[in-house]
Amino acid sequence: MAPRADGKQISAGFAVFLITFLVLTTLIVFAVLLFLSYENMYNNLIIQVESETKSAANDLASDIVSITSLQNIPFEYTINDDGTDNFKNSRIVDKFVNSQSYRSYGAVYITDVKGKVYCRNSFVVDSADNLQTTEEGPLFISQQDVLELLEQADATGLARTGSHNTGKVVSINCVKISGTPYFCIVSNSEDTEQTKLEYINVILIPAMVSMVIAIVLYAVFVYFSLMPVKDISQAIAKVAEGDYSVRVSPKYSEQNDFTTLSISSEFTEMGRTVNRMIESLENQEHDREMFISSIAHDIRTPLTSINGFVTAMLDGTIPEEKQPHYLQLIKQQTDRIRTLVTQMTEASSLSHPDPDMMEEFNINDMITDIVDNLEAQLTDKQIRVIKSLDPGPGIMVYGEAQQLCRVIINIITNAIKFTPVNGEIKISTEANPKARKVIISVEDSGAGVEESKRQRIFESFYQADPSRKSEGFGLGLYICKQILAGHGQTIICDEGRELGGAKFVFSFPYPPENQEQ
Repeated sequence: MAPRADGKQISAGFAVFLITFLVLTTLIVFAVLLFLSYENMYNNLIIQVESETKSAANDLASDIVSITSLQNIPFEYTINDDGTDNFKNSRIVDKFVNSQSYRSYGAVYITDVKGKVYCRNSFVVDSADNLQTTEEGPLFISQQDVLELLEQADATGLARTGSHNTGKVVSINCVKISGTPYFCIVSNSEDTEQTKLEYINVILIPAMVSMVIAIVLYAVFVYFSLMPVKDISQAIAKVAEGDYSVRVSPKYSEQNDFTTLSISSEFTEMGRTVNRMIESLENQEHDREMFISSIAHDIRTPLTSINGFVTAMLDGTIPEEKQPHYLQLIKQQTDRIRTLVTQMTEASSLSHPDPDMMEEFNINDMITDIVDNLEAQLTDKQIRVIKSLDPGPGIMVYGEAQQLCRVIINIITNAIKFTPVNGEIKISTEANPKARKVIISVEDSGAGVEESKRQRIFESFYQADPSRKSEGFGLGLYICKQILAGHGQTIICDEGRELGGAKFVFSFPYPPENQEQ
């Protein structure tokens, strides 16, 4: 975890909470779906049992009527002379009720409206004349419930009920036998254990296995996804501690590693960005050290000279008649220190041009005037200047003229400095109306700038020549970059293709459209 400026720590707490929430939500949804699937199977079983029971009751009542009608045998109940019951044709009906077709359904009864049993199949184990059933009996309903079924069937021709207890699904249908005072009751039950076993083997176990595999794969995916975050976080933490040598592992910042198959391109780009940031911070730290060293060197040297001259004058080593000469040397060294301090002060404010100083001017005229003013330096080294200035009307630019003029002077004097005797410098301008700016390039025939240093030469106090044999403080190009940045423009250093030396390309902005009108 990397420390923040407010003293708190940045952790992955929120990410862990979010991942946990998603996993728990997935498990809850999964459990609900499993419950609903079981309910669906259970309901289908109920529908199946009720459908079979209803069909059996209707078919039995219809078949009894059909058989007795075909055989022209009355189907009725009478009382014998001795007071015993006489259920005519009970043997035929009894044989039919106990046939294989109806025995498979469960308990089958032929009763009257009062519940008196006249015929039953062999599934029924009670021997009472009336349906005195209990919760454990064949019908799984009470005597009162049976009477209510019979009353409803007597009124509507059909009645049904259902009761569901642990381990069984029960459906009871009561149908009045057409043209008779008798009723057919069919009680069908189905054990739910088979359904549970089928559900467990077919749905639950495969689903749970799939869920476990999915969670494992998800955990592996999250682990591999968080690995680059962890590596990046550790790298940032070390940078916060002052270690600028650390870098994000190449497998999290480069695309040519097989491990990136499990890492998104966003993480890879993040790794590269962090590496660039650390490299920039490392360069800035190096520049800070170089800055202190440069300031110390550039101030110590003239101060040493000043101190030596003043000491020599005070102790009489320098005679009085030579003192004006040495005072002039002291003034030169003082001016050098003042110039350094002025440049340092200006460099921090040049990126904010004064709006009141913004004006429109002709860039070609400015370049011509600057080259004329630098004629003495050009003549000393016999340097030929080639001007390729855009003659079109789109060479009017807008900005703080004094500062932009300073950019051109710095670039051209820098080219003069590194161009050998009898060399050449080419200055070009090209209008770019689409981008609303003028492109300016200054190319020399010198040794050029190494590619690895082309970005760094625009940094403060950076000198391409570490031996410090060249004059200056290393602020010239940095000042140019700051001035152009304040005008919304850029500058780059490239390799000159015509003259072979360094080529600086920068731009000045067009005047605002409302001002052009």
